[in-house]
Amino acid sequence: MSDPRSLGSLLASDLERYYYYYGQAGRPVRRRDLWRNLLIPRCAPVGWYRLAHAAHRNGRTGIAKLLTWLNFYLYGVEISSACEIGPHFFMPHASGTVIGANRIGAYAVIYHQVTLGAKEVEPAHDQRPVVGDRTFIASGARIIGPIVLGDDVAVGANAVVTKSCGNAVTLVGIPAQERPRALTDARG
Repeated sequence: MSDPRSLGSLLASDLERYYYYYGQAGRPVRRRDLWRNLLIPRCAPVGWYRLAHAAHRNGRTGIAKLLTWLNFYLYGVEISSACEIGPHFFMPHASGTVIGANRIGAYAVIYHQVTLGAKEVEPAHDQRPVVGDRTFIASGARIIGPIVLGDDVAVGANAVVTKSCGNAVTLVGIPAQERPRALTDARG
C-alpha cells in the first residue's frame, strides 16, 4: 500500500473528494486523471498547494515559494507551503482565501474569502491555528491565532473565531459562539 502522505496519494484523495461533491462518488481515480488537479479551477489551487508542500517537505523552499506564489497569482489563493493539510481536501470556491494555518486535518472543506492565520505578522509557525478532521469552513470566516478547532467543527459564514473549541460544534457570529452540531457522514 502506498504512503497516504505521498504526493500521488494526496492528489488522488483530493480528486476523490471532488468527484464526491460533483455526483460521482465512488468513481475510481486513475493516474491519468491526476492532471485535473492542476487544470480544473475547483481542483487547481489544492493541486498547486500539494506540489508546494511536497517541495517544502523535501527542503526545496525556493520551489515551494514559487509554487505558492503561482497559486496566488493564478487563482487568488494563498496557502502556506508549510501548512500540513490532510487527505480529501476540497475548496469548491477558493478565490481570496488565505491559509496560514499550522495544520488542517482530513476531509476539510473551505470556501472562498476565508482566512486562517496568526494574530501577528510573520509569527512562528506554531502560533497559527490547528484545525481538526471533517471541518467545514464557510465563506468569509476568520480563524485567527494559536487556537485549536476539534474534529467535526463547522464555522459559519463571516464568523470570527479567536478561541479554541472542542469536537462537533458549530461556530457562528462575531466573536464566534459555539452551538451543538448534528453530525452526518461527509467522507463520501
